[in-house]
Amino acid sequence: MSSLQRLEIKLQRPNAIFESWLEKWLLEAERKDSRSKYKLREALEALKMYPLPLASGRECAILRGFGSTLCNLIDEEMRQQREKAQTINLNSSLYEQDIKEVVETVKKSKTKTVPAKEKPTKLTKKQQKALEEEEERVKQVTMSPGCFRIVLIVDTQETNGKNKKTLDQTRGYLESLHVEYEVRRLTVGDFLWIARDSEGNELVLPYIVERKRMDDLASSIRDGRFREQKHRLKHSGIQHVIYLVEDYGDNEHIGLPLENLKQALSNTLIHSQFCIKRTENHRRSMMYLQGMSQMLIRVYKDKVLLSCDKEDIQPHKPTQRMIGLLKFKSLYEDSARNALLTVREVFVQQLLQLHSLSLEKAMAIVEVYPTPRCLIDAYENCITADEAKNLLTNIRYGQLERPVGEKISQTIYDFYRSEF
Repeated sequence: MSSLQRLEIKLQRPNAIFESWLEKWLLEAERKDSRSKYKLREALEALKMYPLPLASGRECAILRGFGSTLCNLIDEEMRQQREKAQTINLNSSLYEQDIKEVVETVKKSKTKTVPAKEKPTKLTKKQQKALEEEEERVKQVTMSPGCFRIVLIVDTQETNGKNKKTLDQTRGYLESLHVEYEVRRLTVGDFLWIARDSEGNELVLPYIVERKRMDDLASSIRDGRFREQKHRLKHSGIQHVIYLVEDYGDNEHIGLPLENLKQALSNTLIHSQFCIKRTENHRRSMMYLQGMSQMLIRVYKDKVLLSCDKEDIQPHKPTQRMIGLLKFKSLYEDSARNALLTVREVFVQQLLQLHSLSLEKAMAIVEVYPTPRCLIDAYENCITADEAKNLLTNIRYGQLERPVGEKISQTIYDFYRSEF
């Protein structure tokens, strides 16, 4: 009785048709020396590494390098075929061809002598760690339905005014409400949700919560933390940002007039497009988080979750089968307070420290003058001091395109041109 040999077969080209189209477009772009060749090359490499078949250009959007233009180009190419099913069947036939080729290769290689392996070069601990971190960064994570759990993550160091007693209350409320949670250090936000599989991979669901008690909200507005936190939340790569605002007793003696706080929240809702949720007390806030946890479990339990870079994250609809999400480690590192900032980002944070200067106004100014050096050079090119003081007056910001105004323009001039 002949012994049976078990073969492990890995399909080499699950998206062969799409690969052939990208290769054709890449050759054309290289021939014309078009800038699109870099994006096409990046998209082709990501597609070759992806282990599952994709049915449309829209599904390709979860991969690195696939922007809306390239996805639409693939869908247009598919429409030019006779039927979408024929394209998928052609992919399937190529799978079978790959299988046959692998089996034949294994049969032929059975009689060949396996050459002796060369002794690998020994890496230092530092090199080994760097290599592992790089492999972890580029590793594609795929979570199938039913193979992951959704867990609420609670920050250990919530913003000013939170203490061990408050954290113990948070634990107690969540445990009494039967919410699965973990406490760990977050570099942005106070609460978020992750999907974790059996291998320990963690992907961040597109919802993050910043919790503020009314007295803490007033304090953060006075010291500038409110703007800085909004800026980091908006650029975190997480689609849905929720401000969970708790009442502080009767909201008296909170440090600022109540109307000012309501106006700040209205501005956050309209201009920053964050969700604002008001609650009566701490327990009500935890009940809201319980409801969010239950909702997210229902929505995502039947989805295929895939890791992707921050630049490739796209808004998704509830009906989508495949969802691209950030890795938790990537979010942690990118959002760290001590992360390296560009000169432009530092310039924005400088401007936000000035009185009456909103994030929208600051962003409008850096669009015209990306760095402090550019602004100072523009001041030096002005003929008179009055011209320099009004240099920023007519810069437009926001959807209504209102001017920044003389007062703010003069304030910024005084800040950057005064000698201390």
